[in-house]
Amino acid sequence: MAPEAGVEARHESPHAHESDPARWADLGDKLARLTDLARAHDLDTLVLREPAALTWLLGARVNVPQTLDAACLDVIVHVGASGTELTVVTNAIEAPRLLDTELAGLDAACDARWEVVPWWESRDGRLPSGTRVGCDRALRGSVPVGPDLAALRRRLTPHQQGLLEEVCSDTAAAATAAALTLSPSTTGYAAAGALARELLERGLDPIVLLVGGADHLATHRHPLPLPETVGERAMLVACGRRHGLVASVTRIVSFTPLDEQQRDGYARLLRVERAFLDATRVGARLGDVVSEGCAAYGRHGFDPEEWHRHHQGGLSGFQPREFPAHAGSDHVLGDGAVVAWNPSAAGWKVEDTTLVLPEGARTLVTDEQWPSIDIGGRRRPDVLVR
Repeated sequence: MAPEAGVEARHESPHAHESDPARWADLGDKLARLTDLARAHDLDTLVLREPAALTWLLGARVNVPQTLDAACLDVIVHVGASGTELTVVTNAIEAPRLLDTELAGLDAACDARWEVVPWWESRDGRLPSGTRVGCDRALRGSVPVGPDLAALRRRLTPHQQGLLEEVCSDTAAAATAAALTLSPSTTGYAAAGALARELLERGLDPIVLLVGGADHLATHRHPLPLPETVGERAMLVACGRRHGLVASVTRIVSFTPLDEQQRDGYARLLRVERAFLDATRVGARLGDVVSEGCAAYGRHGFDPEEWHRHHQGGLSGFQPREFPAHAGSDHVLGDGAVVAWNPSAAGWKVEDTTLVLPEGARTLVTDEQWPSIDIGGRRRPDVLVR
């Protein structure tokens, strides 16, 4: 249905997505999951407000400032006897843009309705509440269903799995292209700028950008860019996002040849990563995967408590990490789950975005142009020596 009065009429835009027939290919699947959730809780309405839940449902950018943990729209899902209906609630600033770009084609896909408020008015007044309404954030009088909605989005649909593979491939290619522009005299800020440029040119939002130079790699796990030059070695870390899906990547460049000790240290860290990946399978308890990976530090010549110095990763998909996984994490990995592990030690770090499938863990952040090393039958990124 058309939006309410006050919203500009839709016009054809060169940035609109209606021409992509696969844009809403799995919307029916997602609505069916939401319908099952509502009926399981004896609800007839769900209100989605969490950015991760909205991006899972819509495959769109739901933010304006990326620094805010709030979306520029809410979605009401009404489950009725005749079917499931969507209502998008937003303000008069965002409605024309959403219609033109991020949610182009949604009306045709599910006959969505629109509730549009003036920019100075809160959207809360347009949202339903009561004992038959579930919401993923606190909403007056409604039933909290945040954990249940999180469980839904933690298992990607086949369509989303294909999109994630593309996001990961493009993020890896962006990291390669940026790394090839660096030199020992490149500043951390310039390196981050090169990485952001390569991500944006591939249609990826750079939601995390870290750059570590030689002086900080052994001590700083989360090196924000600095004005100092990177020196003889640089680490690029990025999370790129498209369709709401996030790819995490770490790449290390050395401007001097690695000696035998350095090569051995990096290879041993990849073997630690292998322990995480080997334990990552459908039906595995997340905490058990972390325990297997952490135990591998000591087996491969690192301080057995090395894992205390940095979190090892965890569930990903629509966020870089939903939370740092630890031995007490009871979540069970399902078919289509996404994890991103990032073991680190002795100035080295490795990171990938991984899909959990019945046949095991499939790492996705790969680029044919980046040197690789075989670890346990998997192709893993080597250090690029320039």
